Amino acid sequence: MNQQPFITLVDQILSAKKKAPHADTSALERQIDVMVYKLYGLTYEEVKIIEPEFTMSAVEYEAVEVK
Repeated sequence: MNQQPFITLVDQILSAKKKAPHADTSALERQIDVMVYKLYGLTYEEVKIIEPEFTMSAVEYEAVEVK
């Protein structure tokens, strides 16, 4: 797995927080969460067990590709 997508998102979060410490980076953090779930090969059903409030649909989750 390529680490660059993770690095890019973390850099974006850090940059936003540097400019505005209270910046809402939850969307970027959510992307990292999904990438980690995919990295570990979790199914949509397993993600819903871990995170019952997970808002993505099963179709959206299955469409995510992590390179």
